[in-house]
Amino acid sequence: MRKSFQRIAAMAMAVMTAASLAACGGGSAAPATTAAAAPAASEAAKADAPAAAASEDKEVTFQVTNTHSGAPIQDKTMDMLIEKAAEYSNGTIKGTKIAAGSLGGEREETEMIQLGTLECGLISDMGIDSAIGGLGWAWLPFMLPTYDMVDKYYINGWIGEELTKQMAAQGIVRVAATENAYRECGNVKKPIKSMEDFAGLKIRVPETKACQDFYTAIGAIPAAIATSETLAALEQGTVDGVDNSISNMESMGVMERLKYITLLNYMYSGASIVCSEDFWNSMSPAQQEAFTKAATEAGEYMRTEMRAAQDEILAKYDFEVETIDPESDFYKQLNEKAAALWENYKTEYPAEIMDRIMADFSV
Repeated sequence: MRKSFQRIAAMAMAVMTAASLAACGGGSAAPATTAAAAPAASEAAKADAPAAAASEDKEVTFQVTNTHSGAPIQDKTMDMLIEKAAEYSNGTIKGTKIAAGSLGGEREETEMIQLGTLECGLISDMGIDSAIGGLGWAWLPFMLPTYDMVDKYYINGWIGEELTKQMAAQGIVRVAATENAYRECGNVKKPIKSMEDFAGLKIRVPETKACQDFYTAIGAIPAAIATSETLAALEQGTVDGVDNSISNMESMGVMERLKYITLLNYMYSGASIVCSEDFWNSMSPAQQEAFTKAATEAGEYMRTEMRAAQDEILAKYDFEVETIDPESDFYKQLNEKAAALWENYKTEYPAEIMDRIMADFSV
């Protein structure tokens, strides 16, 4: 586990001294559980679970945050989590928000979850991977080309279950799935209508190996830059373009700068509501059930809104939008590059996982 203690010490202190901070854990008398004991059922099954009767449990408190400052969907998701957790626990689980982006990037937030200095976060699975590693098999390029496949395998299937297990092994309780949606490419230079148009373009990407590998393979120059630093990098000419979902591009503040959007849909980017082991273990079984139900409903809301937001956002701005015909030579060339990357990843991730990917999906 890669814990950069010195780098996040100041952020941990900031959380501990925040005006709204209450004591972590609240002192439930329930026996401690582990992260691996967190529910691994499908999102649909968790949503259908009855609310727990937790009125006799002692009060527990949590703080929650994310990295997208000014993003209404993420902000409303946090509000819903707090409200529903209180409702389903009969007021024994009380949450507050920390201003989005105030604790650093997703790597820092993940490390604070591991340390127990942050109770809860809305964090992308790629962001969690930047701290713990080993999860990149879940978003191979062109592995999940439709939302039907996303819902079947990632949200309600074996991919989500495996991610939950792997995060648990690193001290992170994955309570529910949210979403970052499909990753697209925006730039200020030119429309992208062929492989040749990618040549030499400097594209901002996250700290995610699969994203960096993909852009390198198609001839672009990937630059790993934090969400909070992307607008400045675009304005200063450090990068020519941005890789992210449409909704996240808007929350990053880059939409008015971009001139061209290419809907690549090359990679589904999942996200999760996660919490620390300390917070999870501080809750009684009834409170854990209540918190899981609240998180699942908040996650469903976020997925619905993220998917609906793309067309609305694109209509608001004056730039050229390019879509790629799945029957075109361009699309086939992109898939050929992805297929070569899949072969390389066979030796980077567990054989049983890669064997299942090869059996269930194609590129």
